[in-house]
This record gives sequence, C-alpha cells and structure tokens, in this order.
Amino acid sequence: MYLKRLELSGFKSFAKYITLEFPSRITAIVGPNGSGKSNIAESLRWVLGEQSMKALRSKKGEELIWNGSEKVPRMGKASVTLLFDNKDGFDKLTTGGRILLEFEEISVMRKIFRDGLNEYYLNGSQVRLKDIVELIARMGLGETKHNIIGQGEVDRILLSSPRDRRKMLEEALGLRVYQLKKHEAERKLEATDVNMKQAEILLREIAPHLKFLKSQAVKAEARESVHGELGGLEKIYFVRERESIFAEKRDLEKKREPFLKKRDEMRADIMKCAAKVGELETKFSAEASGGEEDKKFAVLERRRREIERELGRLEGRIEMERERASSTGRREVDVDYVQEEIREFIEEIRNVLEVEDRIEAVRMRLEVLIEDLERLLDSLARGGTVVSKNKEAALPLIAELSGAMQKLGDELSALSKEIEKSEEGRMHERKEFQKLQASLREEEGMLRVKQDEERDLILEIERFKFEEERLRSREAEWKKGMEAASLLEGDLADAALGDYAAVAIPEISRKIERLRARLEEIGGIDQIVVQEFKDTEARHSFLAKEIDDLKQAASSLRSLIAEFDEHIKNDFHAGFLKIKEEFHNYFRIIFGGGKASLQLVEIARRGAGEDEEDGEGGEIAEEYGDKKVMEGIDISVDLPRKRIKGLAMLSGGERALTSIALLFAITSVNPPPFLVLDETDAALDEANSQRYAAILKELAKQTQLLLVTHNRETMKCAGVLYGVTMGDDGVSRLLSLKLEEAEVYTNR
Repeated sequence: MYLKRLELSGFKSFAKYITLEFPSRITAIVGPNGSGKSNIAESLRWVLGEQSMKALRSKKGEELIWNGSEKVPRMGKASVTLLFDNKDGFDKLTTGGRILLEFEEISVMRKIFRDGLNEYYLNGSQVRLKDIVELIARMGLGETKHNIIGQGEVDRILLSSPRDRRKMLEEALGLRVYQLKKHEAERKLEATDVNMKQAEILLREIAPHLKFLKSQAVKAEARESVHGELGGLEKIYFVRERESIFAEKRDLEKKREPFLKKRDEMRADIMKCAAKVGELETKFSAEASGGEEDKKFAVLERRRREIERELGRLEGRIEMERERASSTGRREVDVDYVQEEIREFIEEIRNVLEVEDRIEAVRMRLEVLIEDLERLLDSLARGGTVVSKNKEAALPLIAELSGAMQKLGDELSALSKEIEKSEEGRMHERKEFQKLQASLREEEGMLRVKQDEERDLILEIERFKFEEERLRSREAEWKKGMEAASLLEGDLADAALGDYAAVAIPEISRKIERLRARLEEIGGIDQIVVQEFKDTEARHSFLAKEIDDLKQAASSLRSLIAEFDEHIKNDFHAGFLKIKEEFHNYFRIIFGGGKASLQLVEIARRGAGEDEEDGEGGEIAEEYGDKKVMEGIDISVDLPRKRIKGLAMLSGGERALTSIALLFAITSVNPPPFLVLDETDAALDEANSQRYAAILKELAKQTQLLLVTHNRETMKCAGVLYGVTMGDDGVSRLLSLKLEEAEVYTNR
C-alpha cells in the first residue's frame, strides 16, 4: 500500500485546486521560505484527523481556509483528499493485508466550512472521525503522527516524556488499533457493569412486588382451574338437565296420549249421546205438548162441555118454565137426574185421579167437573118440590126442552163413548210417552255418566298440564342458568360426560354449588393484576436473562481485554527490542560510532485531567499481579569521542541526528504507508547530510518518503521534485520538475 495522490482545494495558501502525484518512493518538495510548502505536510496531518490547531500552526479551524487576498477572493470551505493504492492490501485480505477494505483504491477526504463544521469521507461516503481514526490506526499511524515530522519537530521524540515515547512506539508498531479496541471493550465493559447494576437494582425492586403478584397469580390460576372445572361441570349439568327434561317430556307425552285419545273418544260418545238426548227431548217436548189422541180428546171434551152447558141451559129453561107453570112457586127438582149427575161426577173424579197424570189435562177436566157441581149446587140451592119427570110431559115447552135435552143426552152418551175410546188411545200414548221419558232419563243418565268420566279425564289431563308446566318452568330455569353461565346450546356440543354420565343430577348440582363456593372463597382476581404479573414476571425473566447475558458479555469483554493486553504487551516488547537494536545501528551509522539505547522505566500514573491531550488513547497500563504499573521509555546515548551520556548535553544538531536515528529505527521495524519529513535535515552539515541521504535511500525501500527540504543532498535522492512558489496574489502554486531539471536547479 502506498500514497498515490494528494488533492488540495482552499487549504491555507492553496486557494486553487492542486494535485500532487507520488509515483516515486521518494518525493521532495522544495521552495523558498514562506512559499507554503510546509502547508502540504500540514494538509496530510489534517486530513488524517488532526484535532490540535497548535500542531497545524493555527488558532481556529476557520484559519485553515483560504482567507483571500487583493486579487483572489476568500473561499467558504477547504478540502484535502488522500488517495491510497490498496491493491496489495486488497489482494491480501485473507493473508493479513494492512487495510481490510474491499477496494483497490482508498480515498480519505476531509472538509471544513466557515462555520467550523468538519466532514469526513471514505471512498466518497461520509463517515465519522472515529472511522478515520480506526483506519489510520490500521495503517500503523496514530494521533501522535510519528510519521509526520513537522518543521522544528525533529527533536520532538527526544523532548517527549517517557510515557509519550512509549505511546509513539506503540502507534508505530501498529498496536494503536488494539488499544482502541481494548478501550472500546473497556467502555463497553464499564457500560455493561453499569447496566448490570441497574438491572440488579431493578430486579431487587420488582422482586417483592413480583412475590405479591405471584400469590395473586396463584389465586388466579386456582380460580381459573376451579372456573374451568366449574365450566365443564356446568356444561355436563346442563346437558344432563336438558336430556332429563326432554326425557320427561317424552314420557309425559307418552303417558298423556292414551288419556287424550280416550278423552276424544269420550267426547265423541258424549256428542252422540247428547244428540240422542236432544232428539229424545225434542220428541218428548212434542209428546208433552199433546198427541193426536189428546187433541181428539180435547175436541171431544170441549164438545161434551158444550153439550153439558147446553143441557144446563135447557135445564134452566125447563126449571123456569116449571116455576112459571107452578102456581105455588115451588120448584121442581129431578132427583133422579141429580143423583145420576152426582154419580157421574164421582166417577169422573175417580177416573181423573186414576188416569190423569198431566197437569193440563187434570185442570181442564176439573174445570168441567166444577162447572157441573156449581150447576147442581145452584139447582139445589134454589129449593122446590121434587117431582117426577112423568108429570112434566104435559107441558109442551118443557116437553120440547126435554126432547132437546134427550137429544143432547144421546149425543152426550155417544160423545162419552167416543171420549172413552179416545181415553183408551190417550192411555196408549201415555204409556209410549212414559217409555220415551224413561229412555230420555236413561240417556240423560248415560250422558251424565260420560260427562263425569270426561271431567275425570280432563282432571287427569290437567294433572299432565301441571307436569308440563313444571317442565316448562324447569326448562326456563335451564335457559336462565345457561344465560347466567354465558353458554349457548352450541357450547354444549363439546361437553364430555365421562364418569358423570351415571351421576345423579342433584349430586352434580351440589358439586357445582361447592365449586361456586370455592370461587367465592378465592375471591375475584382482577385480570389487570394477572396481566401485570405476567408483564412483571416477563420483565423479571428478561432482567435476569439480561443480567446473565451481561455477566457473560462482561466475562467475554474481560477475556477480550486480557487478550488485547497480552497481545499489546507481547507485540510491544518484541517490537521494542527490534527498535532498540535498530536505533543503536542507525545511531552508529549517523554518528560514526558510539552507543544508543532504549530502556523501559516505571513512571507514576497521571492524575485526573492530565490526559486531556491524549485523545482517544487514554492511559496505557500493564497488569503485574494486582498492581497497575505504568511503563515509559527512556533514551540513553554515548557519543563517540565525547563524554556525553545524557540527552540534555546534546547540541541542537546532535539532538536532531539522534531523533532521526530513532525515527528511522521505528520506521524500519514497522514501516508506515508513508513518512513525511519537513526540513528535518535543516541543521545537518554536509557530511551528515550525505549520511542522511544514504539512510533515506535505504529507508525508501521500506516506506514511501515525502520530504520538504532545502538540502541538496536530500534533493538528489528524490525521484520526483515538486516546487512550491507564491506570486503577488498570495496563492501557492505547484511546479513539477523532471529529475534532470532538478539536478540542474540544485547545482546552481
């Protein structure tokens, strides 16, 4: 992997867009002082995430943007883009390539705006600063930017504290990425511990409430169990009760059917009997109102009464005539006639008493007899002489009247015979009427008997109605119970009778009542409480699982941190020994002898607030048992032909050379993608410059070098020269020279 191109736009003095290509292993940037060549080195530092304005020779971010001149207006933003050739890394993704990104070219760009906003882009996609930091850590770079030695910073390594030197070496050895991962794991572990404590606190807080809710849930479960059993038993009860009701209905219908049939038959018989009784009553009414013989007898009787009345009148006239004929005024009475009339009257009374059995006939007959008696009594009341009928013959009127009476008497005798004959017919009719009456009484008796039997049947049927009403009431209670239990008939389809098929219904009912009593004893459990228990239990389980997961995560993080510590420790010490050896070698080459060494020393840990400049790294500690010991790096040198054994006794040039020796040693052990040296050779004399150039050529075999220099020897080893100039508009411009032109230019 190597640096392919650098693009600047609006950065510091580079107002116009420029591009620097790096086709050679060594590229030199030259130019007069103040032309802006060091701005190129600072642009590299800035695009790789530098946050210190001091390191960029500025006070605020806005100063990094071209601020304008009389001829060129100021710009609103500045941007720097680095393009890396990652073909080697892309080909070695599975074999340890430096940047594990699936791109043959990787571009890193940073923008800054006047309002201070910074934006970072990786292959054109905006990313976070953290992503850039991780990327450059994978490159073997870090926040110390040990691969970019700015102007006047050549002895920065020597002047750094032991702790900072160690930090620089760790970054140079590529351990920064592991430290970032370790610190990320430590932050995660800390967050995990905090989360675990919070979860444990929450777990302790909800435990008592969960215990209470659990007791309620147990009650609810018991209630649910009892309720389920009750529901099943209620279904069985309702099924059995329905079957019992239907069975009793069928049995009742079966028992009532003969009675209904018999009632219908009885009603048919009653109707027949009633029809016969009606017929007899009609006939009886007709007979009671008088038959043919009665009518004939009535006609004859009326005629007889007329004759008798006529005889009475004739008799009266005769009596009047006799009285008129009698000079003494005596009345004559026919004793024989009177006797005969009395005898007939007595006989007729006997006949009436013996024969008449109907009130109307008796009344008519008695009226006639009463008239006869009144007439007889009237004759007797008048008094007179009783004479014989033979003496009246001499009187003509009397004789005529007597003859008329004789005729009427004869007619009466004939009429009496007819009446007697009619009476015989009436007697026959009376016998038939009596038979009819007896038949009517018999039929009426039979009708009453059948009606009594019908009433008995109706009473029995009413008893069935009572049973039917009782069953209807029972069925209504069954439906009411179904409604109270919130059941439909369709819900009874899944009722399993099981052992309850043979259990008496009252026993099932008693068991249902016992279950209901148990439900009342348990009491009502609010479903919200049950749901709260489920939610709380779920939360408790979640927290418990979360705590277990957090413990496992914490354990995994501790193991990971331990692995990172072990990896950092082992890699650091292995790299440290190599750098120490190379430092000694480069020191001897540069100074022509002498000794240089690196030593690990224990240092006190910094207090709170002293690591603010450390950025993402934080403190670096190594575990030795239970005690954390901070290790730093100390430098000791022994110059040849001088009694100088400490850094403080070195001159400025000696410090610069010593720093260069250490820088080259670090670079040789773990070469970074590129190394920027900004006028690090300014303090070297000609002899040391030659040695310096020779070392650069050797170092270029391992890493790409970007040199900002005024030194001729340094320029000679470069493959590409870029010249930076500045016109009267204050804008830095870039000139590229071929190597031949560069040699001519440097030989002047």
